[in-house]
Amino acid sequence: METFDYAAIDKTGKRLTGSLAAVSGREARDLLRGRELTPISIKAAKSKAASGEKLTKKVPHKDLTQASRQLAILIDAATPVEQALKIVALQFEKSPMRGVLLDVRAKVLEGARLSEALRAHPKTFDDLYVALIASGEKSGRLAAVVDRLASDMEAAQKIRRKIIGATVYPIVLSVVALGVVTILMLAVVPKVVEQFDTFGQDLPGLTKAVIAVSGWLKAYGLIAAIGLVAGIIFINLALRNPDLRFKKDTLMLRLPLLGRVTRDLNAARFARTMAGLIDSGTPSLQAMETARHTLKNTVMNRAVTAAAVRVREGQALSEALRRTQVFPPLVTQMVAGGEASGDIGKMFSKSADYLESEFDAATTIFLSLLEPLIIIFLSAIVLLIIGAIFLPILRLNTMAF
Repeated sequence: METFDYAAIDKTGKRLTGSLAAVSGREARDLLRGRELTPISIKAAKSKAASGEKLTKKVPHKDLTQASRQLAILIDAATPVEQALKIVALQFEKSPMRGVLLDVRAKVLEGARLSEALRAHPKTFDDLYVALIASGEKSGRLAAVVDRLASDMEAAQKIRRKIIGATVYPIVLSVVALGVVTILMLAVVPKVVEQFDTFGQDLPGLTKAVIAVSGWLKAYGLIAAIGLVAGIIFINLALRNPDLRFKKDTLMLRLPLLGRVTRDLNAARFARTMAGLIDSGTPSLQAMETARHTLKNTVMNRAVTAAAVRVREGQALSEALRRTQVFPPLVTQMVAGGEASGDIGKMFSKSADYLESEFDAATTIFLSLLEPLIIIFLSAIVLLIIGAIFLPILRLNTMAF
């Protein structure tokens, strides 16, 4: 079936507009006449491109976040779901989000629940997203759940941008530094060496070292680069093995600074998800089973699975998380407070806010220190190369005097 937007006139001459599902435009006209309406115009709400090619394309995360926020606003304003979906879809002219939302709208018009319609697009709406929408429909708090989803996605997007900023910048700067050093070693140093051969003097140790490195890079640099790329690919393939990935994640958590950042980020993501699920009426045990999929670190993921078993056996949620020994004490303490006050969701949310603010502060400090450190390191290497080039010249001038 396809969705059609129509304009028609009723018996009293009043103009009406709306949407209906039909196999073709002719069937849509027949349906309108069956309702004693005179069709004026009938247009397909979605094109073949929207239902075909565009639905196969991956929806950017920023578009999903934007669509969720707009849906939250419209549904909170008592706009019918099918109308809200259409309004939001029309905001995305070139994004595959348009086709996805229009297809979801068509299924809703056919009688499907919103969560069921979203489940038909697993590449866009993951299990967690669908589970939250379903819980909102069951509890009658769909507007609040969609608003919470949008807020959580915006917070996650902010953290994602922070992570990209913390990783891309030093990588780009390091690549530039490596490029500069490589050019000096492969293009500048060999030409200077040719001039040194005419001096007939013994070269300083620093100069000999730089010349040796330059010669090695010229002879084996390409092979080393290919080996490095092959090694990275091999490591990525090897980490698909669950046991190797578990060992890698265990090592990651034990690292002095990076381990804490990894733990706090995963804990914040888990706490944020738990808060949304519990506030939407999901039982704690079911919320844990769903929220554990947000944990990218396999050690923490398995720990939550073990904690869920303890909760099923009757242990308190805070105690079960504390016994995993992988979550920050702040999370377990605040969850314990939530259990005492009867508002676990709020405490999960507050712990997520705190961990995210800590990550934001740590990243800001890290970036402010990293930039000058990389520049100093690059400057030191360039100065060493320049010093190696000029030392023989200075020694020759000294001997001349």
